[in-house]
Amino acid sequence: MAHDAAWADYWRDHRGRGCLATAPPLVHATLDAIWQAFAATLPPGGRVLDIAAGDGAVIRALRAVRPDLDIIGVDYVDTGPDAAALGVRGGVDAADLPFADGAFDAVTSQYGIEYCPGRAIGEAARVLGPGAALAFVCHHSDSRVAAHNRRRLAAMRAMADAGLFALAQAVAAGGAEDAPTVQAITRARETYRDQSIIEDLPIALGQALAGPQPPAAVAVILRRAEAEMARLHAMISAAMDRQGAVACVGALGAHGAVAQLSPVVAGAVGPIGWQIAARLTR
Repeated sequence: MAHDAAWADYWRDHRGRGCLATAPPLVHATLDAIWQAFAATLPPGGRVLDIAAGDGAVIRALRAVRPDLDIIGVDYVDTGPDAAALGVRGGVDAADLPFADGAFDAVTSQYGIEYCPGRAIGEAARVLGPGAALAFVCHHSDSRVAAHNRRRLAAMRAMADAGLFALAQAVAAGGAEDAPTVQAITRARETYRDQSIIEDLPIALGQALAGPQPPAAVAVILRRAEAEMARLHAMISAAMDRQGAVACVGALGAHGAVAQLSPVVAGAVGPIGWQIAARLTR
């Protein structure tokens, strides 16, 4: 699936750098503070499940202040050997967790649970013991990250629609450039000149065409570009407005949790997510 390939590519390229790899330090400090505060509420030796764990950002943040915690991470895709060394298991569907009822003292997720099927909320509640806690940080639809990703995806789609991908494949196969396609690509690049991808992608394709095996090299770049577009689309679709965040709180309530919702704001950076803090009443 394109979605799976997109995330496998991402974690391979951003190993150990988290979901917001290029975010300002203030963003990471804000997120770390959330998990440090949450860690302080957990029992000694508590067992924690991190859903859609990626490269283990939450695990690292929790262990930095609570090395006594027993933390397991799960993700639908293989997120790499470094994450596995932290305790992240790939190939696990959040909507069908392979754990017994009441197996954990807490469930966490940072920029992950919102990507999962609706049944994931019920599964997260199922594997928690009585009075256990849940803590989610989810993408905010009004964040700078969401706005940037919408613009980047639009730029990539515009270049693809203008014929950049098809032209690169044709030239790699021995064909020649055609002026109308080149002009269409130029217009698309001018429209999105604020996005670095309009320079990076043509340069990468140009280097591939100048190499010893143009068809294979171009195919690799196009596959990865298509995977990135799938990942960007998934993030944009998963990012929550207030209505979506309230719906997530309601879903937790339907599974016996009392939840609180608040925006996560990183100073001048603005909103970077929604924080959902919940505790089971059963």
